[in-house]
Amino acid sequence: MATPILGRPLYQRDASIHRLMTKIISCQSIQSITEAERSLFKSSDDTDHVITTEETIFHPQGGGQPSDIGQMKSEQTDLLFNVKLVRKTPENQIYHLGSFADATTPFQKGDSIVQNIDTVQRNYHSRYHTAGHILGLAVKQLRPQVGEVSEIKANHAPGMAFVEFRGLIGGEHKGIIQERATELVKRNLAVTVDWWNEEKAKSHCVALPEGFSVPDEGDIRVVDVEGAGAYPCGGTHLPGTCDIGGIVVRRISRQKGVTKISYEITDV
Repeated sequence: MATPILGRPLYQRDASIHRLMTKIISCQSIQSITEAERSLFKSSDDTDHVITTEETIFHPQGGGQPSDIGQMKSEQTDLLFNVKLVRKTPENQIYHLGSFADATTPFQKGDSIVQNIDTVQRNYHSRYHTAGHILGLAVKQLRPQVGEVSEIKANHAPGMAFVEFRGLIGGEHKGIIQERATELVKRNLAVTVDWWNEEKAKSHCVALPEGFSVPDEGDIRVVDVEGAGAYPCGGTHLPGTCDIGGIVVRRISRQKGVTKISYEITDV
């Protein structure tokens, strides 16, 4: 049986919630957590704390998407906590790493707090994540031209975004991939989240990521691009493909039977 998630991930059901009132489960100094847990936070400071809450709207780093940042503020006082990184531990705990604005007594268990995520950064990451799916779908639609390849993994972080395929795609196909990705964006296809059983996910999804496994609770979170295809995905997205802005295919590189297509997004 899976360990219950500490910090029920509300972003998985409704990514449009950017402000939430919840309660503190724990507030620990970075030094007090285990060495394995500290290893999740490469850039922590000795004065940092790690917080868990009953629910959370903060998306943790993972699935190729960077974590949200933002703030938590006490309902009883003006105590402010700046969230700079969010991670999920192997034990399914969602940890919010950050620091208090003032050197005062930290949050206590049971305190009511308000979470606010940085909406601009969340939307930026959501645009990148959706763009990666669109790029994968464009290649799938172009298999008669580019060859029979299969998507294996992706990174949707700004500055290092890519989608990888098993199989080789020639550099001469960059233009048609760019055109098809742009076409899918401009069609403003709806991007929706659903929960499918294992059979439906395996038969209907465009690709299953490396190391894919069915959650213990059974249903699989799926992001479906209207009429183009669906992916098992834990990330955040915006309502339509036009929300991406634009996709630029930067380069196509090949090594040891694998093709990497790097991309970025634009505001137009």
